[in-house]
Amino acid sequence: MSSRKRIAPQADFGRALQQLRSARGLVQEDMLLATSRRHLSRIEQGHQVPSIRIVEMLAEQMQIHPLTLIAAAY
Repeated sequence: MSSRKRIAPQADFGRALQQLRSARGLVQEDMLLATSRRHLSRIEQGHQVPSIRIVEMLAEQMQIHPLTLIAAAY
C-alpha cells in the first residue's frame, strides 16, 4: 500500500483545467461563456465538481475535446 496521500479527484480535475487553460494563454475571464469566474475558480481549487455540460463548455472555450480535459486529470 502506498504511503502517498491521495488527492481528491475534483482537485486533480481542477489542476488539469487550470494547466490547460494557462497553456493556451487564457485567463479565467476568457471562460465566462462557459461559467462564472467564481464557479471556475471553485472548480480549479477543487471545491466544486463541474457537470458534464460545464465540462463540455469549458473544453469548447479552450478548443479541445472534452475527453482531453477529463483525461488530463488522470
